[in-house]
Formats: sequence, C-alpha cells, structure tokens
Amino acid sequence: MRVIVIGGGIVGISVAFRLAQAGTEVTVLEAGRLGGGTSSVSFAWLNANNKPPFAYHQLNVSGMGEYFRLRDELGAVPWLHIDGNVEWDGSDGGAERLRDKVNRLRDWGYQVELLPISELRYLEPDLVAPPELEEFAFYPTEGYLDTVACIASLAGTARGYGATIREHCRVTGIIQHGDRVVGVETSTGENLFADTVVSCVGHCTGDITRMVGVPLPMAPTVGLVAISAPTAVRLRSVHHDDKMNIRPDGAGRIMMRHYDFDEMVSEDTPVDPIPSFLDSLLERVVKVVPGLAGTHIESVRIGVRPIPADGLSAIGPLVPGLYVIASHSAVTLGALFGRLAAQEILTGEVDPRLADFRPTRLVQ
Repeated sequence: MRVIVIGGGIVGISVAFRLAQAGTEVTVLEAGRLGGGTSSVSFAWLNANNKPPFAYHQLNVSGMGEYFRLRDELGAVPWLHIDGNVEWDGSDGGAERLRDKVNRLRDWGYQVELLPISELRYLEPDLVAPPELEEFAFYPTEGYLDTVACIASLAGTARGYGATIREHCRVTGIIQHGDRVVGVETSTGENLFADTVVSCVGHCTGDITRMVGVPLPMAPTVGLVAISAPTAVRLRSVHHDDKMNIRPDGAGRIMMRHYDFDEMVSEDTPVDPIPSFLDSLLERVVKVVPGLAGTHIESVRIGVRPIPADGLSAIGPLVPGLYVIASHSAVTLGALFGRLAAQEILTGEVDPRLADFRPTRLVQ
C-alpha cells in the first residue's frame, strides 16, 4: 500500500511513523519546515483537564497515555515532561469553580488532588500564590511536550523504516478518479499517486477538503506564546491560573501565555520587535514567579489553532481515498491519532473511541 501524508506536524509525523513501522510505503509532504507550523508554537500542554463531553475527555486521557507507550517503545525520550500541573483561580468565585471542576474530574476517574496552599512550597518552591488563596489543584499525570524534538525523533525513526519526508513541497491539488482520491499535485509540478491520502494540515484542513468539493467547516483561533530570557528560577510543572499559563521551556526559559493576549494579535502581527503590550503579561508572571523580576521576553510565537467548527476533533475518511485529521488538542492526541489512523487505513478496523469524532458529522 502507498500512502501520502500531507503535513509534517505532530499529527502527520505520528501517522507516518506508524504507517512506516507497519511496512507501508509512505511519503510525507510538508509545505514548509518539518514541525515548523502550529506544532512549533503550541503551548503543548498534555492534558484532559477541561475537555467535555465525557467521550472527548476520555479520548484525551488515551492521548496522554499514548506518550507513555511511545516512551516504552523508543526508550529515553527527553521531549516528554510529566511533572504535573498546578492550578488555582483567584478570581471572584474562582475557588468554587475549581472545586466543581475537580469534583467532576474525580467522578470521571481523572487523577487530581486539592491541596492546602501550604503544600505548594514542596511542589514548586519558586511559585508564589496570592495571599488570600487557601488551596490549589494538582494534576500529577499532566505535563508538556517538546513538540519539535518529538517530531524530529519520530521522523528519524520513520525514515529508518523507509518513509520519505519532503519539506518545502506544498500540495496544490487533489487528483481524483471518479469519486475516489488517488493522489496529489504538488508545487514542484509533480503528480504523486497513492492508495490513500491523509490530510494533517491543521487550520488549513478546509483548503484541502474544498479541493474534493467537501468543505470541512473550521473555526480556527489565533494564539500567542512568549518566551522569557534564561533565568535561574525553579519551575518543573505546568501552572495555570486566572491570569496566566506558564511552563518551563528549557535552559532556564519560561513559556507564558493567556487568552487576554490572544485577542490582541492576528496571524500576521509582527513579533520583532517584541510587542510592548506583552510587558503586562510578564508583570503578571513575575507576581507568581518573583525570580523572573528583571528579566525580559526573548521571543514571541504566534500560531493558528486548528479547531473544527464544533470544537471537537475530526478524524476519519471524508471521501473515498481521503482520510482527514484535524483537532485543537493535536499535541495531546497526536501520538494516539497516529496509531489509530494507521490501524484504520491498513486494516479497516475503526477504534470505538473515534465513533463520535468522524469528520462526516461536520458536513452532513
């Protein structure tokens, strides 16, 4: 069997890795750099923290577990960081909302603890909570992914199994024979043929599906992350509160974001020089991580989140010969989607966890 995978982000490379591992002749076509799209600008939080309904929550729990499976297969994986997530909410009514969420997640069997604020110093000694705070939530199985490093690892392994990966090769058209997709046209002027084409192009999914006359409705949003200069602070966990989301980003750097600042940018907002409004984000973070006082924001990344119109994942055949994967939770779900998509493409076996997330629901 020959398969073409369009897109070299975390989802596309995961699919290619599993297909190549099974002995499939697979070619990945990436319009830019491998891992250079949304995967490179993601906050990359591995979680099923607040992802209703229950079926979507469970899908994300499985996605988290899939990275442990990868770790068992590949050995040492320095790109996987499972050191938990510390959360509090200092806004009006925030403590009650957090308790309600924790209770719901406990009912769903998710690992979460409500701890007195005095315990924070044992988990994250350089985090300072608001003085009025009495408790916080800790999610021990959550963490984050060094996404581009993970992509490099999977891509290298896929090449070892015989996969072909072509960067700077944009798909400009879909070739059909009757109602079946049989290949793609590329920006290099080639026609490449395959038994199945897999679209893993994130927020550009609608561009691909329109080529076969079935526009898949998407509702992408813009997201911004800022990276601090290297600073000698201790932070291992992901941290969320009502003012910020932060996590380590390697070599003493801290990644930071908040939805308030997403609303101030578009996909084309210049990030050099650093936008001045991000001083406000850094000020927020310094209140929680005082050790960052006096540092500066070193870089900013803006990306587009690939969200299907109803907010949930879309994975499965759309028309004969075209398999589509699009999801906001692409980092959490990427490794799982790679394995389940490869299984379905090669054997026709559909994992029951995908039943509620078929792309055809969006175009009926």
